[in-house]
Amino acid sequence: KWTRFLAVWPTIEREKGRYDFSSVDEPVDAARANGITPFVCLSNGNKLYSGTIPNPDPNWRLIYGVKPAPPILDEAAMAAWLRWVDAVIAHAKDRVTHWEIWNEPNHYAYWGAPPDAAAYGKLVRLTAARIKAAQPNAVIIAGALAGLDPKYTAGFLAEDTARAVDIVSFHNYAALPEARIYFADDTWATLRAHNPKLQLWQGECGYPSASSTKDFRGTSPWGPIVQAKWLLRQSFVDTFFMRASLSNFFKLFDGGDRAEKQERPELKPVDLLLGFPAEVTGRRVRGKGVNEKCLLSNPDLTPKPAFYAYQNLTALIDARYAPVEFATKPVVTVRDQGQFAGIGEADDAYPSVPLVAGYRTAGGASLVAYWLPWQPQEYTPKPARIALRVPGAKFTAPVLVNLLDGSVYLLPAPRDENGTAVFADLPLFDFPLVIAERAEVSLHTVRTTPTNDAIPNL
Repeated sequence: KWTRFLAVWPTIEREKGRYDFSSVDEPVDAARANGITPFVCLSNGNKLYSGTIPNPDPNWRLIYGVKPAPPILDEAAMAAWLRWVDAVIAHAKDRVTHWEIWNEPNHYAYWGAPPDAAAYGKLVRLTAARIKAAQPNAVIIAGALAGLDPKYTAGFLAEDTARAVDIVSFHNYAALPEARIYFADDTWATLRAHNPKLQLWQGECGYPSASSTKDFRGTSPWGPIVQAKWLLRQSFVDTFFMRASLSNFFKLFDGGDRAEKQERPELKPVDLLLGFPAEVTGRRVRGKGVNEKCLLSNPDLTPKPAFYAYQNLTALIDARYAPVEFATKPVVTVRDQGQFAGIGEADDAYPSVPLVAGYRTAGGASLVAYWLPWQPQEYTPKPARIALRVPGAKFTAPVLVNLLDGSVYLLPAPRDENGTAVFADLPLFDFPLVIAERAEVSLHTVRTTPTNDAIPNL
């Protein structure tokens, strides 16, 4: 429904005062032609106006490169930035209403200098004022943060920016998307303290289908089904547990070259044994090659399983649905652990606690997604079996939807216990299965047997 593009200052203004908007026009027009709403991030320093402040870490410089400093550090550069902003808004305001200010300013590589929340806040305030002057109906998005960072968020919102901003966005790469839930309360407390009307968006994150990837790498296992499961979990985590009103996956396609190898500093003895250290955090270990988080394979554009999973997700769920607050916590009772050894009452700690997300239409149709937040596996032949109690949910003719392959299964109507829907026997996997009303699901084809052995057979 939505997608994010960058308007990169040095790409658009290669000569002082001359602007080439093709890098904005082509993707924006293509998205709109396909019914997708773009939001555009205005970003990057420009070497025409700013020098560089290289990170002192040589390996950091090898992987991330060295970018020009942000314009807020120099009066002349800032004036040039605002002229450029004026030009972009004037050119695209008939097609774009949502503008994001800078990409990951709390990350040295993208800010182009040591992160400074106060300086970024000032840049946001001045930029937002110029956008609103030219386009009063514009929606201002700030943050685009590398990770959930309540302290940095409070710092930039304190610079008289909280009322100039409509949405705060974040990017959160992690091996398990559920890890970001731990930061939800602190993030929302920060937003409400500065402006209760602020929304939260997840604007960029993803997971690779292969270990050999540029940019964020994550941790094993990797694989096309692992990527698809991660994508589905991310979407429900963002919209239900994080209370984000938008969840975005990065990215559709990457045009990199696998033959382009990453330069390495001199290896330590342990690196000769184990290879270049990726760290347990999954930080990227190369800035060259192919970003395997793409949903279309490089170079042939073949859709990966995650592409179809995303297609199924967006076909099933749209703006009709809104998250619901459960009156009491849903209860999952494990009847058979399947291949997920130890889950159930014996293990009551994350990530072995199944999660449940609930949504409802304005007409009262319920939708429930549930899954086990383990590290996703490429092959899951034996699901766990559970009983599920969902307070406030009502189903008359429920179906179970497998978003990995789009298959839909009839379910017995749940037992109603004082407003709680009780399902006696359901499969449980390491990716979300969805219970929905049959009348809300558009079926394309009816078949009796699965068509892909790689997809779990429910």
